[in-house]
This record gives sequence, C-alpha cells and structure tokens, in this order.
Amino acid sequence: MGNDQTVAISGAAGGQFQLNIMMPVMAHATLESVQLLATMSRTFVEFCAEGMEANEEVCNASVEQSLSMVTSLNPLIGYEKAAALAKKAFATGKTIRELCREEGLLPETTLKRALDPLRMTEPQE
Repeated sequence: MGNDQTVAISGAAGGQFQLNIMMPVMAHATLESVQLLATMSRTFVEFCAEGMEANEEVCNASVEQSLSMVTSLNPLIGYEKAAALAKKAFATGKTIRELCREEGLLPETTLKRALDPLRMTEPQE
C-alpha cells in the first residue's frame, strides 16, 4: 500500500509538462512492489500450496449443503416453491435434495439431473 501511495502521490505532485522529476521514485516503488509480489508468490507456493490436496468428501458435502442448489429448481417448480424450499432448508439444516425427496416434488431422475452441480457449470440447451 505504501508503494502504491508513493506512485500515486509522485505522479500527481512531480509532473509539469512532459518532465516528471519524480519518475525515479515511481520506478523504484514499482520495481520494489514487483519484487515483493514475486517473493510472496514463491513463498506461498513453498509453504502453503505445495502438497495441498482437496478433500473431495468435504467439498461435495459443502456443495450439497449450499442453498444456491435451489436455483436450478426454479424452472421446474417455480420461484415461490423454490424460495420456500430454501427457507425450510435453512431452518432445518437439511439439504435441498433431502427436502425435495421428503416432499415428493420431483421424480428422482429429474431431481438428480436438476441438482447435478457439474451440469450447473455448463450452458444448457
């Protein structure tokens, strides 16, 4: 933040016509920021990201618990029912899929297709 502020102030304060006496200060701050970012990137990889693996079970559970899963049901059951379903899921701690099954809103094949998270990431016909 200090380097950013230095560049901002130097650019505004030092320039007259095409001559900017603060250009060396701006260049120094910019190059120092680039060096800091490069060092941070290497350090992040070495001490944090290297060897990191996703816990698929936890990731899948997080997706299932997400209330946003209900958005794919809007075209099938309507906004009002989908909103009520989301509120009920929030209140009870159940997943959208569990509530749909309990209430028998959709056939299992339709429900499985509608609540497929990978399918939600691609354009639909």
